[in-house]
Amino acid sequence: MGRSAIYMVMGMTFMFLFFGKTMSDNGTEAFSNAIDYYESTQMFNIAEAGANLACNQIFLNSSWRTGFTNVPMNNGTFTVILDTVTYPNKVYMTSIGVYQQDTHFVKILLSPSSMAKFAMYSGNVSSAAKLRNGDTIDGPIHANSKLSTQGNPVFIGKATMGQLQKTAGSPTFLGGYQENVNITFPDYAPSAAAIVDLANNPGGTHDYQNGSELFLKFSVDGSGVCQVQYKLSSGDSYGAAVPLSTFAPTGNIALVDGKLHIEGTIKGQVTITSALSATSADDSHGAVYIDDNVRYYTDPLTNPSSTDMLAVVAASNIQIQKLPMRMDGAFFTNSSAKLKSDLVNDSPMKQLKIVGSLISKSIGSTDFGNGASQGANFYMKYDTRLEGGSPTNFPNPTNNNSFEVLSWFE
Repeated sequence: MGRSAIYMVMGMTFMFLFFGKTMSDNGTEAFSNAIDYYESTQMFNIAEAGANLACNQIFLNSSWRTGFTNVPMNNGTFTVILDTVTYPNKVYMTSIGVYQQDTHFVKILLSPSSMAKFAMYSGNVSSAAKLRNGDTIDGPIHANSKLSTQGNPVFIGKATMGQLQKTAGSPTFLGGYQENVNITFPDYAPSAAAIVDLANNPGGTHDYQNGSELFLKFSVDGSGVCQVQYKLSSGDSYGAAVPLSTFAPTGNIALVDGKLHIEGTIKGQVTITSALSATSADDSHGAVYIDDNVRYYTDPLTNPSSTDMLAVVAASNIQIQKLPMRMDGAFFTNSSAKLKSDLVNDSPMKQLKIVGSLISKSIGSTDFGNGASQGANFYMKYDTRLEGGSPTNFPNPTNNNSFEVLSWFE
C-alpha cells in the first residue's frame, strides 16, 4: 500500500512536471509570436506611412522626386526611393520600413493620368444622340452630361455619367454604372503645343506644316519598315514613300491652322495633331479627316505585345469619311467626333469599329446617325495597353501633372 502511494505520487509529479513544461513552452511561444506580430505590424505600418507620405508629396508637386531617407517613425525608420528609369514615363516608388533590424517593402507604380483611360468619353451629349441596338462599348465609358440609350446597347466595362437617360428597351451594363459623376473635360492646348514643338524640330521630311491641307498615308513595306506618303492637296498625287523615322524623327507630326487627312497602316509609335494658332476651329482649321481605315501593323486584339501606338489630337472635329471603318488608336477632339454628312442617313447601318480610345468634347444628335437604323453601328473596343500608359502627349484629365496608381504591392 505504501509502495503504491509512492508510485502514485511519483507519477503525478511527473505528469505535473511534463504539463507544466508544456504550458510554459506554449506560453513562451505565444509571447514570442505576439512580439513577432507586433514587430511585423510596425514594419508594415512604417513602410505604408512612407508610401502614403510620398504619394501625397507627388500629389502636391508632381515633379517631386527627392524621396525620403531614414525618417524616424514609431521607433523605426522609413526610406522612400523614386525610380524613373525602370519604367519610362512612370514613377516606380519603393518604401522601405525598418523596425528592430527587420525590413518591409511597399512598391507602387505611378503613371501620368490620361484621358486614354476611357474607351469613350464625351463632355456633353445631346439628348437625341443615343447608343442603340447593336452598339457595344467594350471598356470604360463616361458621359459628363447624360448617357442616352434606346433599345438594348451593351456596355461591357463600367459606365459613369451625369445622368442615365433610357428611351426604350433595356441597356445591359455588365460592368455596372454610376450616375452623378463629373469629370471635367481637359484643356488640350498644352498637349497639342508639345506635339507641335517636337514636330517643328529640324530634320523631318514634312512632319510640320503651317496652314493648307496635309494628307498622310501610312503603309508597311516588305521589309517591315513603316512608310509615309504625303500630299498637300486632294488634287495632287502622293509623293514617294518615306520611312516614318525619316519623315518624323521624333515620332510627332503637326499641322497648324489647316486640314489634316489620315489613313493607312502604322508600325511603331506616332503622335499627330491638327492644332490652331491664330485661327478659329472649323472644318478647315484644326480638323482631322479619317479618309480610310487606320490600322496597326500588329493588331493588339490578337497580339497584346504589339508596340504600335497612334495618338491623334484635334482642335476641331474628327470626321469619319467612309463606312465600314476601323480606326486603331487614341483619338481626341476638342469639338465633336462625327460621320461625314452623307453617311448619317445610310441604311442599313455599317460598322464603325474603334480599337483604342475616343475622347470627344461633344456628341451631337446626328453625329453618328440620323435614327435607329441609319448611320453607324458603333463598336468600341478598348485597347487595354492604354491602362499601362497613354501615347505621348495625349491630353490629361485635369492637367499635365496628375498621376494615377497602376499597381500597389505590399
